[in-house]
Amino acid sequence: MVLAVAAVGRGEIIDRVMAVVNGRPITLSDVNGVLLFRLLEPPAGTRDPLGYALERSIERDLILAEVERFQPPEPAPVEIALRVRELEQRVGSTEAIEKALSVTGTSREQLRRHVRDDLRIATYLNQRFGTARDAAERAAAIAAWTAEIRRRADVIVQYQPR
Repeated sequence: MVLAVAAVGRGEIIDRVMAVVNGRPITLSDVNGVLLFRLLEPPAGTRDPLGYALERSIERDLILAEVERFQPPEPAPVEIALRVRELEQRVGSTEAIEKALSVTGTSREQLRRHVRDDLRIATYLNQRFGTARDAAERAAAIAAWTAEIRRRADVIVQYQPR
């Protein structure tokens, strides 16, 4: 019995919290999932892909909180299915997808919800910032807006690059 309690007391690290955004943790598995599922591609030459993916995940959480406040229209199920299929093709074989799901502890439904939320974010940003603007001007406006949201948010970053 003492050995069993000692084994439980030591604990096992299941995941690491990399950041907390308004009380919601972003874990190492979350960030690895972003990279494994190629939900974003760090620019060529990025010295710290994990840090880049973490920063984009923080921004995504902040933007998604705004999206939830204003409730843009739901994306069509067929659009979600197409995007999930595209994502699966980028990852590669069925075995690669299953391995990525297993490694990150992600379900297919969680992946589908992530894609759904990405589509909702795109709709919201299009409504708020338009699509006819110059791409650089639009990107700068979104970056400034996101920085302001982050300034007002409760963001704690635990990650220290190596």
